[in-house]
Amino acid sequence: MKLSILLSLFATTSVAHLIKRETSSNIRLMNWNLRYDSQPNDITIDETIGNLSLTVPDDDQVSFYTDYEEAPWSDRRIGVANEVLFNSPDVFTVNEGLHRQVEDLKELLGWPYIGVGRQDGGESGEYEAIYYNPSKLNLVSNDTFWLSDTPFEPSEYPGAGSYRSATVCIFEDSSNGVQFVIINVHLDDKSDDQRKLGAALAKYRAAYEYQDKHVPVFLVGDFNSPTSGDDNGAYEISTGAQDFDNSKLNSTFTEKYNNNLSNFTMDDLMVEAAPKNRMGHHATFTGFKSDTSAFTRIDFQFGGNPHNGDDLLWTVNRYKGGDNWYDNSFYLSDHRPVITDLFIKN
Repeated sequence: MKLSILLSLFATTSVAHLIKRETSSNIRLMNWNLRYDSQPNDITIDETIGNLSLTVPDDDQVSFYTDYEEAPWSDRRIGVANEVLFNSPDVFTVNEGLHRQVEDLKELLGWPYIGVGRQDGGESGEYEAIYYNPSKLNLVSNDTFWLSDTPFEPSEYPGAGSYRSATVCIFEDSSNGVQFVIINVHLDDKSDDQRKLGAALAKYRAAYEYQDKHVPVFLVGDFNSPTSGDDNGAYEISTGAQDFDNSKLNSTFTEKYNNNLSNFTMDDLMVEAAPKNRMGHHATFTGFKSDTSAFTRIDFQFGGNPHNGDDLLWTVNRYKGGDNWYDNSFYLSDHRPVITDLFIKN
């Protein structure tokens, strides 16, 4: 009798070990093109804070929504940091941040960041930086690749306006071990061919990460590619509406990140959010102007979809097109942030 009970317990325990326990997390993801530090100066953070007004103006002292000029980063950084802190993301990604800017935000947010200057892989040029809340997330691994024909070295695609790069981070929820991948990119503003190649490289890498780790993969950043029109190729390649010949990608890259997910696409998280759970602005690029004719949605968050019969490993709980300008202030950036609340599982 005792032997049969022991055998039964052993069998039950063995089966339990074979069944993978599904775990889940709620993650808030925020991305924002900061507008690079185009008016650099030597003003410190402490000096900026010391120059803030101690009084709140009366209504008749305010000229609402009148300052359309670009303000220096030394003026904008406090508002940018407060916007991030108030929205309380778990992961915050930036585009166009120069070294001074990403270091300022590291101090103001109190969070570490991952990323390098795209010009040399060090501190030169703009960063595709990824900040994360160390109280909730552990960094598992990270790397950078360039959105060019030679992705493993700082390089520029022929005809592009700038060097372009992608930062990849794998995070783990420290409370339950749930993992996910963030790929942060900034595609070129001059070359549509670079944007298409960059989107194809990022999607190929995302497919590899999904196949290799079977965890949610998110692609974010400034694509400089709208959802429609003659220059929307990068958006369509990402979402699978347009094909890209992967034989044109660097062969060392495709060998290293080899995958067989030919149907893998990136779903637009704004589209995937239920209509009742979408809020905020539509356009993400505004410029420093009152003319809305140039407003467009070019900053995105995408979630990987393998189209292989598996359930999606993520759900969009809420989507928000954030703000970059308040009535008694100035533009914090020429882009608006994008914020989503995500349910993810492993």
